[in-house]
Order: sequence, then structure tokens, then C-alpha cells
Amino acid sequence: MIIYLEKKLKNNPIAQSILSRFPENEVLEIDNYKNIFDKNISGTIQKTLVIAGVKNAITQTPDNYGHAWKWFFLKNSLNCVYDCKYCYLKGAFKNNNIQVFFLNYDDIKKQILDTVEIERSQQKNFKGTLWFYTSDHSDNLATDNLTQFTKEFIPFFDTLENVKAEIRTKSTNISNLLQLPASKNVEIAFSLNPTEVIEKYELKTPLLDMRIDAINKLIDAGWQVWIRFLPLLEIENYEEVYKKFLQEVVKKIDFNKVYSVFIGGLLYTKDDYNKILKKEPYLDLLYKLEDNKDGFFREKRKVRDYFYELFDTYIQEQKCNRCLDE
Repeated sequence: MIIYLEKKLKNNPIAQSILSRFPENEVLEIDNYKNIFDKNISGTIQKTLVIAGVKNAITQTPDNYGHAWKWFFLKNSLNCVYDCKYCYLKGAFKNNNIQVFFLNYDDIKKQILDTVEIERSQQKNFKGTLWFYTSDHSDNLATDNLTQFTKEFIPFFDTLENVKAEIRTKSTNISNLLQLPASKNVEIAFSLNPTEVIEKYELKTPLLDMRIDAINKLIDAGWQVWIRFLPLLEIENYEEVYKKFLQEVVKKIDFNKVYSVFIGGLLYTKDDYNKILKKEPYLDLLYKLEDNKDGFFREKRKVRDYFYELFDTYIQEQKCNRCLDE
């Protein structure tokens, strides 16, 4: 593995900790991570890690992305250590093998505080919650032993009023979380799918029972845990596969202790669909989607209707937010 290190991060303690774990790897100093990450490299390349700083870690989400009022993406890493064949990141970035860690945490925290201050000044009478989604560009828990993201940011978010963060994950790397007090402002959202989906489409990710075990451990430790059934996929014999899957999950997890449940399908903009199609031209799932009039590719109507009916059977309707359509 090649490690690229931005010169301004040379004395960063977390950067130094990461480098100490890979003493045999070549380290090359660079001025800007974009000189590496934005290169259009064709063919198979060596796995690469880039340690850098980010100037604009906070971006506005699309409308109706998540919870009430306003939501933001928190970009502290780019690319994922997992290889989910359907993942939109394959279309978002030019190189799947380049992992970027942004470690200028003090700057990122200031950007969060500035964002909160700006939003509250614009909405003087606003008493709702601002949300930050931290895992839309990577899986933060999967690399947490290197980045120390949870130890740095969970205590930070817990100092803020009416501000919450979500860490969405497929990882079972919860050791750092269990060393912290259960957070009042940060929620851990686990993505679950049947074993058939994990083995074929979610490569390198933990098995279903491992994820369920991590969920139960965090619930027992007092953490706010969410469950994300996504993306629901039209795989072979999907009706029976997902029915057995839900029957298993509701037996092993006490949903009365789960803060919320969300179901979502495979969804791409036309531009993202064309990008991922170029990178995964043999992915069968892509050819089962419909081109809808709203500009998105998604599962067929009958497939979405089946999933609605199935989850209404097994998960209390008032507890389950659904986003298979608009």
C-alpha cells in the first residue's frame, strides 16, 4: 500500500498514529490530496491511503433527505473499505482503491459550529434539531480504529444543543463506542440485508449475525440504535428470501428498543446510474431497475409494493419510515 501524506498534516497526532501502524509502507508527501484522488487512473491500481485536510467538510443535503427541517453531510473521509457492488460511491469517485482520511478535526469541528451558528441566526425562533450525516462518503466505524472518529466527534456532538449526528454503518467495529458513555446526540444506524445479499453484493462486510450481535450489544449499553433495511433488492426469489430474513431479525432484535426503522430501495439519478453502469457493467441488479419519469432509476412498482406490505406485517407502521418512492 502507498500512503500519501499532505505536508500540513505531518505533525498531526492521528496521522502519526496511522503511519506507525504501517512502518513498512512507502510514505510520499504531497501538497493537496486532489492531485492524487482526482486523477483518472484506469486499470488495477495498488491500494492507496491519502491523509489530508478538508476545507469544506459540511454540505447541504438534498431536500427531504432525512429528519425534520435541515440536514447536512459531514465529509471526513472518502471511499469505503467495503465493496458493495451497488454502492453509489462507485459512480461518485474516479478511483475505488484510494481511501482518503481528513484528519484536521479541529477545523472540521469549527465548521460544524459555524454551520450551527449561521442556521440559528437565520432562524431566530427555530427550536428544532440540526442533523449531520457522517457516513455518506465512507463507513466511519469500519476505519474507526485508525481515524479515532468516534472518540473525537461523539463527545463533541454531545456538547451541542439541538444538534444530532447519525453514523450509518455495516461494520461491527464497536469497541471504541463501548468505551464511551452512550451518546445523547449521536445515533448509530446499522444497515441490514439478507445473507444472500451480503454474500453476493456486499463484499468484505460483516455477516448478518455479526451485525445483529453488535446491535444488541449497543442497545444493552444504552446507545440509540437505528436499523436501516437498505437497499432492498429484487434478487432471485426475493419474496421468500426477505420474508425469512425479517422473521429471523424480529426474533433476534427487540424492536421496542430500536429508535427507528427505515426501509429504502436501490435508487440512482440518471447520471449516477450511467456512471455505475460503466464500472459494474455485469451487475444484474442494474438491469432490473426502471427509468422513472421523475429522473430516477428504481425498483419496479410491484417490487416496491411487495416490500411495503411485507414490512407492514413485521414492523410496526408508526415505527417504520419508508422511502421506496419519491
